[in-house]
Amino acid sequence: MLKYMKFKGKIAVWFWALEILANAMILYDLIFKRDNIIALVIGGVILNLVFIPIIVRNYVLLNDESITLYFGFGKESIKVNEILEVYQTHNPIASSAASLDRIVIKGRRSEIMCSVKDKTKLIEEIKKINQQIVFRGNF
Repeated sequence: MLKYMKFKGKIAVWFWALEILANAMILYDLIFKRDNIIALVIGGVILNLVFIPIIVRNYVLLNDESITLYFGFGKESIKVNEILEVYQTHNPIASSAASLDRIVIKGRRSEIMCSVKDKTKLIEEIKKINQQIVFRGNF
């Protein structure tokens, strides 16, 4: 019986750059322009309420029964016995991932997109649990 295995989410350089650049722009305007201070503070708070949870809560939990993705305020889960295929993608659309190096885990009724630092280990562990899954791509 496999206890929960935790796989840390991958955060791309572009995601960090976007977070830092957006905060730097707000900070610059607060220090040097001083126009609309209230709007800048509110914008900074909202920006960080979105980005910080994504950075802090970005991981996948795997056990014998399910794979659960935690991403920011969101949580998605899929049962391992319902997984049909797993493949890699760099699709930037509609994903719970802070990197373009993504894995799609497709089930009968749903699919999860995630990006983990050690995707090879994640794939190995999924294969151990369910050998019926089709794996496409080089893992």
